[in-house]
Order: sequence, then structure tokens, then C-alpha cells
Amino acid sequence: DEIERAAGGRQVYLSRVDVHSALVSSSLAASAGLDGLDGAAGSQVKRGAHTAARLAARQLPADTLRTYQRRALAEAAANGYVALAEMAAPHIGSIEDLQLATAWNDGPDAVPEILPYWGELATSQEHAQSILDGLGVSVLGLAGDLNIDGSIGSRTASLRADYADAPGERGNLYLSVAEAAAHLAACSLLGIQAGFHVIGDAGLDAALEALDLAAAEVGEQRVRAAGHRFEHVELADPAAISRLARYSVTVSAQPVFDALWGGGNGLYQQRLGSRQLGMNAFGSLYAAGVPICFGSDSPVTPLRPWSSVRACLQHTNPAEQISARAAFLGHTRAGWRAARYPNPMAGQLVPGAPASFAVWEVEELMVQVADGRVQSWSTDPRARTPLLPALDTGSDPACLLTVRDGRELYASGAVGA
Repeated sequence: DEIERAAGGRQVYLSRVDVHSALVSSSLAASAGLDGLDGAAGSQVKRGAHTAARLAARQLPADTLRTYQRRALAEAAANGYVALAEMAAPHIGSIEDLQLATAWNDGPDAVPEILPYWGELATSQEHAQSILDGLGVSVLGLAGDLNIDGSIGSRTASLRADYADAPGERGNLYLSVAEAAAHLAACSLLGIQAGFHVIGDAGLDAALEALDLAAAEVGEQRVRAAGHRFEHVELADPAAISRLARYSVTVSAQPVFDALWGGGNGLYQQRLGSRQLGMNAFGSLYAAGVPICFGSDSPVTPLRPWSSVRACLQHTNPAEQISARAAFLGHTRAGWRAARYPNPMAGQLVPGAPASFAVWEVEELMVQVADGRVQSWSTDPRARTPLLPALDTGSDPACLLTVRDGRELYASGAVGA
């Protein structure tokens, strides 16, 4: 009611930063039919009620959607991005929204490439194929924001033990193990990527059990060959990490989550207590051989890639820190490989690779490792160790130019000067 009065009668959807819960005005609650839906109790909508509220708030004309997409693509290009993974799903937006997004790839505008996914649950190989056939556009897989659980901030991530600040609450499982297994098996048989949004340790347990069931049904080799991907995987112990490596599952993670909410008395400490030390285990994932790529989960964190590289180097748990070089590769080459991009040279500056790159203005170049006591690479110029921008100067490198496949996407005024 306070939001209703403040908005002067306009309908309001006020999302939490993680986009897994929200506050809504009473008029939006009424028009979206939230009363009686799962998660509608109290002032904060979660689960089914949040999905309904979000969909109601995003019923926008095609020209408006396209305007927002153009702004997002321009923002990405101005920050050095030549491609974006679009994690579309029926509970997030419409098929028309997905179709508009993928249309940029074939249009005249010089914009970052869209690598599209569609997060809809399949019950069988035939069902998965029918979903793909009905989209009207090609996608890389039935993966992305197909939620096994929710988020830590909204207390909807599925945990093995209670939230530290909410005794009795352990979050939510949105898919059963059997449902997730059927989806993985169906996509494995088609040879396409499946994947889930999974954050909590109990959510990951369910996803891993689903992998076991799918492998028992269609064979472990088929499951591995499909290159499935899990988004986030924020709370994984050594046993879970070992199982991820066994199935060659790519983890798509967001380092700035740790920079924003890890350490001290931050969000992770409030929600999880001592369990926060196991969050975003980048070093452990790398050590176990789990394929890992990094991104922003925009709009949850900004499209600022060097801040994300710094977050890897300065992880709040020293045991999980990785070098700037490893983080740089996780933000470049690894992203293309996670999407099973057809050109194996993508994400590299080598002869024969696509002419896709960004030019940055930097204060200093150096080799940076996670442990300052150890030098992992020679800094002698004759060793040809690639140098990266110094990330302890207090400012990020500034993007001067972004080029995709030889076409200029963005140029700052400094380039012309």
C-alpha cells in the first residue's frame, strides 16, 4: 500500500537485486492475480507469486522490448563485450522476447552477438525436440535460468541446513530429481546442452543426483558429450566438485557476487554463517578440472569485466583465489567453449581467430597471481608471458574500442582524438 501511494496509482514491480523476489504495489498484485498463489504471503512475493508478478510487469510492446535490448547491447559494447549469453525462459519473458533478441544476429546493426538459450523443462527426447521446433529460432540448448532453486539473498536457494538468519527455512527446490534427470537425458539424446540455475548445496545435490540418473538411462558418455552447463553453483563441497568434473559439466559463475556479498558481515555471512567460506569455490573448481567460465548475471551485477577479473584475484576466501591470467581466460576463451561455439579459435588473439577484440586504456601492465608470495609465470619479456592490466590501481581499464568479426561495435571519443 505504501508503494501504491508513492507511485500515484501506477503499477509497481520492485525487484530485489537478485531478481528472485520483489515488492509489488497493490494494483499490480490485483491485476496479476497474486492472491492465493504460492509465495504471496506478506509484503514480499516469492516463488510462484514472484513469477506471476514479473511476467505481468514485463508485458511490453515489441518496439519497447527492442529499445531496451538496444540499450543493453550498447552498454555491453561500450564495456568490451563482443557477445552475450541470453538466458531466456518462459518464466522470465516471452518467446517473442527471445525472437527479438536473436534477430539482432542477422540484422544490419553492429552489436554484440547473442548466444541464446531457452530454459524450458523437457520430459522426453520428443518433448525437447517439440520445444525446439516451436521456438521459431535456433538456440544453443534448453539451459540457463531453468531453476532448480532460487537465491541466497531471497532465501530461496535450497540448502542442506537452515539459513543462519531464518531458523526453519532451507529454501526451495523448484524441480524434482526425476524432472531434472528426464530433462538431462532428453537433451543428452539430442546432443544439445541442458542446464539449470542452481545455487544452494541441496540444490546442487539434486542436480548431481539427476546427472547420475540420466547417465544410468542414456549412458555417461552421452551425458558428458552434451556439454551441460550449470549456472552459479555457489555452494559446492569437494565431493560435489568431483562429481561435476566427472560429468564435464561447465560451471558458469559470477565473481562479483563474492566481491559484493562475501567476507566480513556481508550477505553470505548473515545468511549462511561459517558456510560462507565454501561459497564460489573458483580455486577448488579449477583444481578439480571443472570447466568454468565467468560472467555478470546482468542485471544482478554490472557489465564490468575487469571488476570481475579483480574479484577472482581478490576472492574473500584466500584458498579460492585464482590468478588474473586464469580469470582472464575464464572471461574470454572459456565463455565461447561453454557455449560450444563452432569456431574453436573464438576468444583468442591468434592467427585464424575471428577479429573480435576490445582495446583498453590501462595505467600499468603486469603479471598478477593469487598468492603474492609466489610468481607463477616469468615476468622476463623474453618469456612472452602475456601481461594484463594492473587491477590494484583503484580504477578499471577504460574501453576505447570494441570490434566483432571486424565490425566496429563501439569507439570512445578518445580513439578519434
